[in-house]
Amino acid sequence: MRNTIFVVALLCSAMLSAIEKVQFPESFAEGWEPYIGKMVQITTPLYVCGNYYDSLILSPERLYVPEERALGLAEGDSTEYWTIHRANRANSLRLSCRITNYKVKTGAVVKNLKARVVAPGRLVTGATPTFSANRPEPMPKMPKNGLLICAANIQNYFYDLGGYAHPKTTKEQQALQTEKIVKAFVHMNADIYALCEIQKGDSAPQMLVDALNKEVKKERFAYVSQGWSNGDTLSCGYIYRTDRVRPYGDLQYAYHDTNNLYHYRLVACGFEELSSGERFVLNINHLRSKRGMSEESNSKRMVNVDSLLVMLDKIEKEQVFGDTDVLLVGDYNSYAYEQPIQTIVQAGYADMVMQYDSTGYSYVYHSEAGYLDRVFASPSMATQVKMVGAYHLNTDYFYSRGYKRGLDNTMFRYSDHDPVLIRVQLSPASDSNL
Repeated sequence: MRNTIFVVALLCSAMLSAIEKVQFPESFAEGWEPYIGKMVQITTPLYVCGNYYDSLILSPERLYVPEERALGLAEGDSTEYWTIHRANRANSLRLSCRITNYKVKTGAVVKNLKARVVAPGRLVTGATPTFSANRPEPMPKMPKNGLLICAANIQNYFYDLGGYAHPKTTKEQQALQTEKIVKAFVHMNADIYALCEIQKGDSAPQMLVDALNKEVKKERFAYVSQGWSNGDTLSCGYIYRTDRVRPYGDLQYAYHDTNNLYHYRLVACGFEELSSGERFVLNINHLRSKRGMSEESNSKRMVNVDSLLVMLDKIEKEQVFGDTDVLLVGDYNSYAYEQPIQTIVQAGYADMVMQYDSTGYSYVYHSEAGYLDRVFASPSMATQVKMVGAYHLNTDYFYSRGYKRGLDNTMFRYSDHDPVLIRVQLSPASDSNL
């Protein structure tokens, strides 16, 4: 019996010694061939950058969309773009393993991973990896004083089911979507919620306001009515705390043709802080999505931007709201170095994301993080913005935690975009009407 145990111990020791310790990507700089079929232990800590049904995408650091760091393809040839693109591919591993997807968030860390190399950049293990940093991140730290604004894409929040909301959406899914959004909004406790992807008309915002007021057991929230009947199209809108602010003035639109889908997606509203009487203009935008060829979708976003800048110029020159303090938020479907963002900056609006959260992100696509949800400020408004940060409630979590699968009723994954929080402290010196 002792001899058997001794033999088994020797075999186990031989198996363990057969596991080669490596670093990633340094150990593979000369190629993967020497490691194919072998067990390795990667001593480099690896971040979960992508989460799929049967695998994880791992990298020594979070992967970012190249356009967050370099000019995009729509802007012409970019050597730096391709450098980042190749580096992202070279620094990525695909690990097939036993995982419960919705329990693993991107940003989690795997240390001393043991797995078999089956192909270049492909590893397999029958074990379930041990993850650290797999807990929810805290809300971004914000200064206490002033107004808190939450800019949020709430992913096809519709009152009417079917159509654009998707024919498979049920009343139960609608109720769960509402519950998730309400929990997130009450938790963030913002004074104004600037919303993208809410159904055109008053029914959807009314449904959300009713749910919010029911949750806090007060008539605390209201929405800005745009006076439109319900329609099967996306819109932008505002929900606000009636004890903190009030809207004023007539809503301004970048498109005057109400038959244009983007009429409802580029809009500006004046707000007054009740405690101080200070005012500012909050402009929310939802530009054309990234569908189709990059050049085509980019050109359509540029049409949106051109119309937006015309509206903003009118607001300033005609003193439509009696104030030059303008804050721009929303889903721009563009990263930092793409033409739409650079055009807004060149027009004189400060990129507050680059100032306060340049290494952050609000969206994850194909394992690469980036900031689609942007914040800009007019010169007079920029000094009044005290902090900007994305709250990672959504993008780091597997999409099955959303309302369509019904895996949980938490505030996490209420959308495919993270909300962006902005703290502003309004000052009278910038008010041109004083």
